[in-house]
Formats: sequence, C-alpha cells, structure tokens
Amino acid sequence: MGSIEKRHLIECNKLSGEFYFNSILQEAYTCGLLDESDLENIQLQCIRLLAHKSEQYNMGKSSSIRVEVAESIMKSNLYTIGLYLKSLPNPDIAADELKIKNADVFEMYERGRKILHTKFQTAKHLYHLVQKSKLDTINHSYNATLSENGIGIFFKAYNLDYGAYDCPASIDYQLCNPVDDLGGVEFIQKYLEQLYLENEFCKNFDAEHIHYLLYGYDKGYKDLLINIFEQVLTASLVCALADRNIRQLSIMQEDLRSLNEKLMKTEHHILMLNIHQKIEDIYEVLNITSSSLQKYIERSLLRIKSNIKNALELNTLDKVFIIPVNSNLEPKIQFESGVKMYDKAYRELVDELLACRYSFDKLKLIKQKVKSFDDLEDLLLDVLLEEKEFISLFDTLGDTEIAAMIKRHPFESDIQAVDLSEAEQTVQLHLKNYVRQLPGYRQQLILNIANHLVWD
Repeated sequence: MGSIEKRHLIECNKLSGEFYFNSILQEAYTCGLLDESDLENIQLQCIRLLAHKSEQYNMGKSSSIRVEVAESIMKSNLYTIGLYLKSLPNPDIAADELKIKNADVFEMYERGRKILHTKFQTAKHLYHLVQKSKLDTINHSYNATLSENGIGIFFKAYNLDYGAYDCPASIDYQLCNPVDDLGGVEFIQKYLEQLYLENEFCKNFDAEHIHYLLYGYDKGYKDLLINIFEQVLTASLVCALADRNIRQLSIMQEDLRSLNEKLMKTEHHILMLNIHQKIEDIYEVLNITSSSLQKYIERSLLRIKSNIKNALELNTLDKVFIIPVNSNLEPKIQFESGVKMYDKAYRELVDELLACRYSFDKLKLIKQKVKSFDDLEDLLLDVLLEEKEFISLFDTLGDTEIAAMIKRHPFESDIQAVDLSEAEQTVQLHLKNYVRQLPGYRQQLILNIANHLVWD
C-alpha cells in the first residue's frame, strides 16, 4: 500500500513570502498550533532581541534610538528570523519551533543570519554571472538596471544586520515574469536568477537580429520599459510556426498574412498543442537542455499564449508577431542644428526674454537672435513661455524643425524609461497639442520625417 502524504494544517499559499514571520504567526494561531501564551512569549523575546540589536547599533553607548530606527531594526530582525523558518521542511514544523517549549528567538535569528549571509553571497555571484551574460542592446532600462548604479547599488548599500528586509537598488527593467511577494536579498536573488535565464536564452541569437526585431516593434525601443526576452521568445515561436529560420527572428509580411488566416481557423486547444510542439523544436534547434531555462520558458508561455489569443480575437496579430526592420536600410534625413551662441550672449538673451512683458517682443527677439536649433531648444526649456507663445513660435518653424523637436521630445511612445523635468514635460505637452491640431496629412508628413531624421 502506497504511503499517504501527511496533510499540513497551515496552507503555504496563505503565507506571505515577504512577511513570512508575521504571516506564519497569524496562520499558526488561526489553526490552533499556537496559543496566546506562545504569542506573548515570542513577542517578549522579540522585544529583548530588539534591545540587544539596538545596543549593538549604538555600539554599546546607549539603548536609546529614534522610533523609525527601532522599527527598521525590528523589521530586519523579523525578516531574518523568517528566513530561518522558511528554510524548515514545512510551515507546521516552523510553527512548532515557535511554541514556548522550543522557542528561542535569539537562536532562530542567528540561524537566519547565516542563511542571509549565504543568500547575499549567492546574489553577488549571480550579479557577476548576469553581467557576463549581458546583452548588447541600446535599451536604457536594461543597461541602467545592470549597471553599478542599478542593481550594483544593492551590494554596497545592503545592511544585513539592520536593514535585511530592504532592497536598496535602482531596478527599472521589467522581467517577463515579475518577482513579487519577496523582499530584501530574496527579491534580488530571484530577480537575478530570472534575468540570467532570460539572458541565456537571448544569447542564442545575434545582437543585430534582436535589434532589428525590437526596432520593428518600436523605433524608440531604446527608451521603452520593454522586456527583451519576451519579444525574442515570441519571435522565435513565430518563426517556428511559419517554418522560418528560428535564429534569424525574422518573418515577412506574407508569413504574417498566412499565419493569421491559418490560426484563425485553428481550434484553441489544437493551437496550444501546436505551440508546445514548436517550443520543443526551439529547444532542439538552440540546443537548450537546461531544465531551469525550459521551466522558465514554459512559465513565460502563459503570457505569450494569452497575447496570441487576445490578438486573434481582436484581429491585431501584427502587434504580437513583429516583422523586424533593418534600421541601416531606412532612408536618413541629415539634420544640421547650426552654430550655437556663445554662453554670454545666450545668457543675455535669456535675461532679456524674461524681462519682456509682451509675447510679440519675445518672438521678435527669438527670430532675430536665435540661429541654431540647439539654442532654440535650450530657450524653450529655460524661458517659461505661455502655451500661445509656444504655438506662435512653432508656427514659424518648418516641418523638419518640428520633426527634430519631436525627435528630441517624443510623445508617441506609451512609456518613457527616463523621468522628465517639469520644463521638459511642458515642452512635450505643448508640442503634442500643437502637432495634433495640424491637418492629418501634415501630421503624418512630420512624423515620417522624424522617423528618418539623424543629426549631423
């Protein structure tokens, strides 16, 4: 007779990964594994541990610290104890550790502190692996996140003793499968594990092909909060479905039309089976044998399959199945800004404009003295013009100058990775309002110019 797995009283899905200690106390009490005397004992021990850590924080000089510091140390202590409890075979055993007969909060903290140190070293190793496998891309959020001023900050600023729950890092890059319900070093470790897997998959493709794919997705992908792995995985799947070379990540317009007709006629469950078969083909072509990477890809498929399903229902498959664009083959329009003014002359002009009472005088001064595009752009940021003054000024510009302004202050992308200053937001808003009130044919002409504009 086969063994019957013991059913645990505490359900794991009810526990918080980020606040494990607090949640296990609550669930253990609810299930009757802990009583009020157990909770009172644990609370008293946690207060003693706080007093001990506060004395260490003050290097023995005093146990008096600010309330916010005490709260931070307590959160750090509970996070560290939670790491130890989380390491036990199951939550019921962890609850038993918290009963009066077994509870030794100081010892649990020390065990958790060892686990914390190990995880920190593991995360540091993963960071080096991710940097070694870093993709060659122009995407700002990806590069900034992997830099020393992104995740790198964590390994300089993380305080294992008094801020273990904290995550001092600048992370903008979005994973295909976001990391949630984790804090501190656990979050960083999981994030880096998944980013490493994403990198490992993408390294199977030439950087040039990935660039063409992302450029086809959005010419301004450099500034988008876009996940590269998801786009590459989707493109490789599309190539497999269209019987194209998977490593090229490229389909043609006729492939898109053919796939759209074919998939529209395919029953949903048949399509899902076909997708899984094509993923197996991708494993074989790319020689992907890592079980960790395969599991991550299969987990990512949930999102991709949902995108395909919605696209078929809305007849927007071209938004999911991207046709790459070779940016090198697109026609270019050379734009010359002109010679900038000397700093002294520029400052004098700014002061003169700020002193002007009438819009007519401001515009007359700008027209007379500003001879370069860069000076004009600087003035828009440095001199607070009214919206009607912006419009009057834009009316004096040609289509190429307006296109250059759009290139510098884009407003068509849904998400910008870099925060804008108040002055930049104002210019962007007035520029957008101006362009959108133009006749449709002129709007399209200006946007086409902007797409092909390059600075000399």
